[in-house]
Parts: sequence; structure tokens; C-alpha cells
Amino acid sequence: MFQTRVLRQNRKISNMKKKILKDILLFMAIFGATFLMMIHVITMNRHLLNILFLLIVSLCLIICNNKTLKSIFRKTNKYNFFFLLLSVVIHGATSYFILTYLDKPNWSFDSRGSSFLLMNNFYLWVKPFDVFFQQLLIVLLVTKLQRYKLNLKQIQILLVFGFGAIHIFQTLRTDIFISLAYIFVAVIFSFLFPYMILKVRNGYIFNYMIHLGIYNLAAFLFRIL
Repeated sequence: MFQTRVLRQNRKISNMKKKILKDILLFMAIFGATFLMMIHVITMNRHLLNILFLLIVSLCLIICNNKTLKSIFRKTNKYNFFFLLLSVVIHGATSYFILTYLDKPNWSFDSRGSSFLLMNNFYLWVKPFDVFFQQLLIVLLVTKLQRYKLNLKQIQILLVFGFGAIHIFQTLRTDIFISLAYIFVAVIFSFLFPYMILKVRNGYIFNYMIHLGIYNLAAFLFRIL
């Protein structure tokens, strides 16, 4: 009887680990495939097509996870969604200021593919939709991991692998200095985002503000330093 109970418990744990691994890999696959589609198939030059693509992918995620997202949105006061709009306005204002008043620097490193350094149409128009898509993926993953009764620390460590590690591929696209910056910030965010989602009321909205805001700050600092 005791052995049977132990076997059941071990089987349950094994199944849960498989589900967790599946969710992490699915997160990375969707994240990576969407990124590759935008950059290498649609390309950065077609910013309107990229926006349409992100809207379609995000809508598919929302429809497929309708119940999960409804339970989250119900807890959010409608006026808090104003902060999402505010983030986009700040993004537009910062981009306008940089493009109008700051000179384009001659980089001592390769900025290829880093839209916040290029300050191109992809960064100006697509980045808010890109950040929304990424945050949607993160919210869904963190919510699923929480349902497996994982604690905050465990979720943060798993997100390091799911969100942080996938940025390692930046080393194949741009200068090592820029790619290491991507990885470092992604790892920091892997600890911050789950905390905000699980511990702070409407934290997922503030995550969007932080995520888009760090791009704006980086674009500004790289132009003036």
C-alpha cells in the first residue's frame, strides 16, 4: 500500500515535470519563431506588416488562453489600462526627441539588428506591439507555472531559462557587447517580471511599462554617452 502511494506520487511528480518542460519549450518556440519571422522573413523594413503579424499572433494567444486572461483582467481596474497608453506616448515622445535633437553616433561596435540603436521604423512603430506580445507570453507562462504549485523563486529560475537563455541567440546577430547587455537585462527581468505578476496588483501592466521603458532609456543613454 505504501509502495503504491509512493509510486503514484513519483508518477505525479514526473508528469508535472514533463508539463513544466513542455510549457517552457513551447514558450521558447513561440518566442523564437515569432522573432525569426519578423527579422528574417518579414524583415525590419516592413514595419506595418510586422505590426499586423504581431496583432494576429497576440490575438491567437488571447483566444487560446481566453479563460486564463479573463481571470486576470477581471482583477484589473479599467483606469489602470491608461498606463499602457501612457507607456506608448512616452515611447513616441522619447523617440521624437532622440531623432530630432540628438545626433546619430558612429558606433565603435556592430549595432546590426538592434532596433533601439538604429532608431528605425521597426523600433518606433513595432516595438510597443513586440513588447506587448512578449509580456503576454510571460504572463501566460508564469500563470501556468503557478498552477503547478511552484513558488516564486522556482518560477523565476525557470523563467531565466525560458526568457533569459533565449536571448543568448543575440550573440549570433550583433556585437558581443550588445548581446551581453541583452542577456543581462533579460536575466534581471526574469526575476522581476514574475514578482510583479504574482506579488503586485496589476503588476503585468507595470511590467509592460518597465519593459518598453528600458528600451527608451537605453536608446536615450546610448545616444548621449
